[in-house]
Amino acid sequence: MPFTLEELLPNDQQLRTVQMHEPLTHAIDVMHQHGYSQLPVVEADGKTSRGQVVTFEGIVHTLQSFKTQPEMFQVKDVARRVRTYAPDADLLATLDDIQRENFALIVDEAYALTGIVTTADTTVFFREYAQDLMQIEGIESRMKEAITALFAGDDAGLETTIAKVTDRAADIRRKLRPAILGYLEKAGLTAPAAGTDIEAVAEAEKRLALPKPGKAFDQLTMDEIIKVLLDHPNAPKLNKASGVTELRGLLERVRDVRNDLAHFRGELSGEKRRLIVVASEWLEQNLPTPALPTHAVVPVAPAVTQPPAREEGDDDTPHGTYAALSAHLKARPEAATSLQMTFQEIERVLGKELPRSAFDYRAWWANDPTKPQSTAWLDEGWRANAVSMTDRRLTFVRTNDREEAYIQFFAALNAKLKTEQGFPIREVSPQGANWQVLASLPWLRPESVNINASFTRRKELRIELYLDCGNKEQNKKRFDELLVRKEAIESAMGEPLQWERLNDKRSSRVAAYTKGQILMDFESDALINWAAKKAVDFHRIFTAEF
Repeated sequence: MPFTLEELLPNDQQLRTVQMHEPLTHAIDVMHQHGYSQLPVVEADGKTSRGQVVTFEGIVHTLQSFKTQPEMFQVKDVARRVRTYAPDADLLATLDDIQRENFALIVDEAYALTGIVTTADTTVFFREYAQDLMQIEGIESRMKEAITALFAGDDAGLETTIAKVTDRAADIRRKLRPAILGYLEKAGLTAPAAGTDIEAVAEAEKRLALPKPGKAFDQLTMDEIIKVLLDHPNAPKLNKASGVTELRGLLERVRDVRNDLAHFRGELSGEKRRLIVVASEWLEQNLPTPALPTHAVVPVAPAVTQPPAREEGDDDTPHGTYAALSAHLKARPEAATSLQMTFQEIERVLGKELPRSAFDYRAWWANDPTKPQSTAWLDEGWRANAVSMTDRRLTFVRTNDREEAYIQFFAALNAKLKTEQGFPIREVSPQGANWQVLASLPWLRPESVNINASFTRRKELRIELYLDCGNKEQNKKRFDELLVRKEAIESAMGEPLQWERLNDKRSSRVAAYTKGQILMDFESDALINWAAKKAVDFHRIFTAEF
């Protein structure tokens, strides 16, 4: 069932009300004493509400309009009518009203006032809801970390286990061969020779359109994560247990709580919250952690043809709250494959305190490219590893994840552009950098004006006309000449462009932007198609300008 307004009412809420005939000064005194912004107005019995309230905002407006003192008014002079809600009203359906009014009056069937829900109450509620989700996200993260440790060096074993636990058609596959052989026997037909029946079963699976087993590790559901973890022969268990039955039961109950939260099925009980805490603390202490790398990260193989050097710009400078941590990691020697830091050391690097959630929830340290803190290390080619919430420390490990994602994206973009007739695709193998030269236009010297694609630190993909002949004055002069024709160029493009003179840089550019984040979108056909179309449009339009 959905969350109701009644569930948001504080257990110790003491309703304070006023009546129409009372002096306005009394209402002001009550509101001031208790820090309220509004007071419900009730009838003479002290309980019945017809949806009348007096608000601080209404008082101020009334006094300003009449230009007189509060002593001149009664509550009825400033009271106004608002909607009332039943105790079982759906919270999500009333959120807009609560946000607009800053409160909601709750009345029963007899119009008796039973409570008032304010925006402060909804803030507390959603904070607790988010904390519950973060706690469970931390449990998922810890289990995935343990799976990585258990299957270290056994990628084939992990792939096989994932295929087994994600095979939704496992029962059908198991019964398919006996069913085929049974049918042939009853029909009086000859069964296929040993070994050839494998092909027959495969053909039958194809015709039945059975879903293929297997899934990417990062796409496993919580239920699948539990099964993969506990399927391993060295899966953790209670010291005196003969198997994983007890741990499985605990994790499945956590999974059920997670599903309740995901589907907004009412507030968690104290018992369920204690369950989450117990599971989180036990897993923190008892699950294995991945070993740190003992060898250098394998560098991306250099291509035969190197792209031209590009002037360092804003794209190479860390931004945001955690920019100092990005810069710290970026400054590590290339030979360094890991860096252990305490939370306190990270605070010293940042020059400020980490949020409380960094100390309370493992999920805060997840390698999630949607989170600003995670972007700080992911953008520099590091991953958070071996997070110890007990010891308040973690180890950053250098990876090739981003380089490989850049290579995959730009290789796909190059392949797409090769099919575009007339586009002079530049034959450069992707290097694992965040940018790629797609084509060059003739100006002064070779490669002095390029059409580039680049991912920015602001989570955008940019297609740009990049002007850099090596001379700042000539670059700015040519940019200004293009800018004069801005209206005609944008008309031909069918959209406005960003004209970036970059006065503090040698180069200049004209660009189009769209949302794009490499670790999330490197396989996005939509993003590749957008980039290809913009590159073709840039070539078609700017070729006439050079």
